[in-house]
Amino acid sequence: MGAPSVPRDTAGARTARALPDAVCRAFLAEAAARGRTSGGFHHRNHVLPLTEPMARLLGREPGTVVTVRLRRADALPVVIRTWRSEADILRAVRGVLPDVPECLAEGAGFAIHSHVDGVPLSSVCRPGKPVDGPLIGALADLLARTAQVRGAALPPLPSPWPRNHTDSQGFLRTLARLADAQIRQPNWRRFGGLFAALGIPEDALARLAERIPAMSRRPYSLLHADLHRDNVIMPYGDDAPPVCVDWELASYGDPLHDLAVHLVRMRYPDHQWDEVVAAWVRAMGAVRPAAVGGVGRDLRHYVAFERAQSVYPDVMRAARSLEESFDQNSLDKATARVHRAALAAAEPLRLGRVPGREEIERILFRWRAS
Repeated sequence: MGAPSVPRDTAGARTARALPDAVCRAFLAEAAARGRTSGGFHHRNHVLPLTEPMARLLGREPGTVVTVRLRRADALPVVIRTWRSEADILRAVRGVLPDVPECLAEGAGFAIHSHVDGVPLSSVCRPGKPVDGPLIGALADLLARTAQVRGAALPPLPSPWPRNHTDSQGFLRTLARLADAQIRQPNWRRFGGLFAALGIPEDALARLAERIPAMSRRPYSLLHADLHRDNVIMPYGDDAPPVCVDWELASYGDPLHDLAVHLVRMRYPDHQWDEVVAAWVRAMGAVRPAAVGGVGRDLRHYVAFERAQSVYPDVMRAARSLEESFDQNSLDKATARVHRAALAAAEPLRLGRVPGREEIERILFRWRAS
């Protein structure tokens, strides 16, 4: 496991002290066995109180509730990652959004976060359902406040990043190239035949990057880049504002990308899109007026990219689901998911045609049986 460490002490200085391996192993085993478990595609989250030995090491009271995040060993590489350490991002974010989780310790394959007490928005308002107007405004405020995190507080950006931090076209091209490098390429040997059968060519993302048009310049800022209903915690209490968790996919660039990701992944009903955009323009315009320039013209390009890149994780996850269960019900669900994703990606990727459901079912059946 390697010796895990406490990322920083309360004064903000990096600590060199490593946590004893045996204590961590015991606590992680306790979390996996007895914690209240939830999770997504990349992690399993286990909520439990700190044991006395672990509390002593972390400088917390025994019984303090924490969230243990354990990385899923079987997770496919299907996301764009700008930075490697979520802890580094959280340290920067907490200066502006103090309610986000604090990383108390991290190590190979795990992290221990302070617990945000509440329920995911998805548990009280399922995807596709309308979202109340005040909550739409609160989420727009979250995105606007995220943009106020100082760039100097963030980890260094990777080398492919545009040097001009107002270059919207360069940022979206970078995203498309990173999607190809981090999502398509690592999975192509295993899933390339499936994508080819669906009519999605190997160079689809590379061609998309070349077609990104000139756009209005907007100042770069921190982006959550994954604000959807599972990542919004509604704290207990009538007046408590929503809290945004799961910052591991955060990035730095045109804030219009954050809005596009939020619109698509929240699965707002179509009739609420204009309301969400208007709320975002009000919130962002109040803190960064230059960030809302050209929204009416440029948002569609970011929405198109989000739908284009989503076809890769959606198809691969649907195919993977058939490895766990290969009955007709599972095949029907996988077929529907692939069909939706291909239809959404058809225009931005300029696919010649999208196979119908019966053809997709046959393609998935052959892929699973091969």
